[in-house]
Amino acid sequence: MPRFLPSSLALVVVTLLTRPASAQVLWSDEFDAGSRPDPATWSYDLGAGGWGNRELQAYTDRPANVRVEDGHLVITARANPDTDSNARFTSARITTRDKLVFRYGTVEARIRVPDLGAGLWPAFWTLGNDFGEVGWPRCGEIDVMEMGHSDAIDAGLVNRRVGSAAHWDTQGAKGGDAAWRDAAVDLDDGFHVYRMDWTPTRITTYLDEEVIGSFRIDAEACTDCSEFQRPHFLLLNLAVGGNYTGRLAPGAITAPLPAELRVDYVRILDNGFTELGGASVSTGSKARVSRRPAASNAR
Repeated sequence: MPRFLPSSLALVVVTLLTRPASAQVLWSDEFDAGSRPDPATWSYDLGAGGWGNRELQAYTDRPANVRVEDGHLVITARANPDTDSNARFTSARITTRDKLVFRYGTVEARIRVPDLGAGLWPAFWTLGNDFGEVGWPRCGEIDVMEMGHSDAIDAGLVNRRVGSAAHWDTQGAKGGDAAWRDAAVDLDDGFHVYRMDWTPTRITTYLDEEVIGSFRIDAEACTDCSEFQRPHFLLLNLAVGGNYTGRLAPGAITAPLPAELRVDYVRILDNGFTELGGASVSTGSKARVSRRPAASNAR
């Protein structure tokens, strides 16, 4: 069973896991063109229904909820003025499914989260690109960054506590593990870099170069972690309420609204194992894509 190491233990291996300063950027979206996410790279998850987590928002593709502005991707959670709607809030979730997929690599995003109050749940994460065929959790999930957990709210650390997690299928049941780091400052006061380094043997996540958690995915340590040896795609979203936050009714949401999640860039860097794929890599897009062949030592 793989275990995320708590940050205090993971620091002993940080010098081995931190990316080289010369790591090549293989793909990036700097959000510096147009007013909408590049459709060659990004798609939208749409609708309400709780998304399996009893979330309260409906996801839309409306500019009021998702746009590109001043060099940033902006995802905005809003109260829904249509009180007859089942969804009392709107927001957005964008994904690179089928359009940009990667196996292994260093992926990072520079993000400014909003004041999370009680009830906002931002996330930067991945799912296996076979999600449509095998479902969840058999596709595997890696949460590079998520915030807004009920424990952080209760501890008065909602704008400081960052979680990373992994979910997979283990003999027909859901397997999962998580790690946490409490930042020294409120993360809604500025931009911060959230990063994952994924190799064939280990996944490690970081907040501004500080380790959040690390766990092994090699066959010796985890015999049922094949989900993390297959290509994944990226997701960015801002949820309202849900099991993670512990706020399941509209009246329990105290975060200031509208609330903006701002993303300065998303990048994938070569860590010696990285493979890129998907329609945007083969056809090109407004995002920057290196044409260097995928690393030959990926396995």
